[in-house]
Amino acid sequence: MRKKLLFVFNPRSGKGRIKNSLFELTDLFTGVGYDVTVHPTQDAEDCSKTVVRLAGEYDVLAVSGGDGTLNEAVSGMLELPEEQRVPIGYIPSGTMNDFANGNGIPKDIVSAAKTLIGGSIRKYDIGRFNDRKFIYVAGFGAFTDVSYITPQTSKNFFGPAAYFVEGIKSLSKIEGTDVRITTEEGRVIEEEALICLIMNSTSVAGLGFGEFYSVDTGDGLFEIMVIPKSSKLTDLAAVISEIMNGERDSGGVHVISTKGAFIETEKPVRWTIDGEFGGETDRVSFGVLHDAVEFIVKKEE
Repeated sequence: MRKKLLFVFNPRSGKGRIKNSLFELTDLFTGVGYDVTVHPTQDAEDCSKTVVRLAGEYDVLAVSGGDGTLNEAVSGMLELPEEQRVPIGYIPSGTMNDFANGNGIPKDIVSAAKTLIGGSIRKYDIGRFNDRKFIYVAGFGAFTDVSYITPQTSKNFFGPAAYFVEGIKSLSKIEGTDVRITTEEGRVIEEEALICLIMNSTSVAGLGFGEFYSVDTGDGLFEIMVIPKSSKLTDLAAVISEIMNGERDSGGVHVISTKGAFIETEKPVRWTIDGEFGGETDRVSFGVLHDAVEFIVKKEE
């Protein structure tokens, strides 16, 4: 009996390159035994709404776009009763594609589709940020807003370099924020933070964190990283360089593994969630939804 695959893609993601591969992808999926339904997203939140409306009738959900599109797909899937949720295969077509980078999913669209077909199903933890969900990162502070303040036209034309340009523009605005973090395990950290990230990935905004911390996407824990404010930009550059080179005890950086935390800031701050604007608040209740979603990822050799 043939299986059914729902293919939802964002035609505006990246340079719209997914549109050049649609026939090849649908032919590939059909050739291995799927009846395919294709849905191009029409506007913001259409991906999430489509998943809620249709995914329960299919065997597999294939999603193509950037990390924001993937976030919508996961958020929609989690609105379905558990028995209606289906595995998600990701075909990255955005600018940075941090989820793909951190999970061995090829950047080439057709290769990613082949990974979806021949991959293995793995359960993933999902983060809860107040009443929202996120897959791999929520954060505030220096440079964390670059992914969503960079114009889409610049992303399409310059690619990842567009983020660098916007990051340079924001250097003059860098300041610290007093933060207090209380974890479910009872640990308390108070710091003037330059950057605060809640992560379940080794790739954020195109930057790899090397061996700075290990990640198990299904252990029921996320990592909170706090980089303290320094009076010199050169100190910040050195700390980030050391982090990326795997030096864990760098510049007073805190890394906490936790299943949940309450985060308070001295004033409302702008949060980024999976590369998109996540709102402005001074109170965050964070938790982990253990083994909440199934992803199709590269089969381990």
